[in-house]
Amino acid sequence: MNLTKILFWITLITCAVFSSCEPYVPVFPDGAVEGFRPIYENDESFLITKESGRAISRSGKIYYYGDLLLVNEVGQGIHVVDNADPKNPENLYFISVPGNTDMAIRNNLIYANNMSDLAVIDVSGDDFSVVQRLEGLFIEDEQQRYPPGEDVYFECVDETQGRVIGWRTAIIDSPECYKR
Repeated sequence: MNLTKILFWITLITCAVFSSCEPYVPVFPDGAVEGFRPIYENDESFLITKESGRAISRSGKIYYYGDLLLVNEVGQGIHVVDNADPKNPENLYFISVPGNTDMAIRNNLIYANNMSDLAVIDVSGDDFSVVQRLEGLFIEDEQQRYPPGEDVYFECVDETQGRVIGWRTAIIDSPECYKR
């Protein structure tokens, strides 16, 4: 086979491959679909709050600190348990820390992720207080613009609402944004 025929076949195959490729255009449904909704930093579901003690359903890390047990409830927050009498532990309260997956404690300060932020929580007394917050420490620009996963519909980000700190699944009516 001579060089001309080889070039001819290469050109023909290349044209066939590229002419058969069409850009993907998503079909946006008219109606409700499952997708993602952005969570903005001013969203109340982002706030760290104190709740009464409750049963542990999905535990993560457990820290023993003085007479306290700190039990991470994955994605939800931290159980604070009085363990002075290990035979009768008392569930004191629950610190709701939305999006929490990890924590550490030192000098009466809990370091916990709160969605994309690192929250420093003082537990030195009978109550707690958030003493510092490092914003956006656990989020990249890509995560602020697009939800996790592929082939998903989502509510478009409204920059007037503030900084996106995470995403939650939701039913979205006639979505206008899509991530492939």
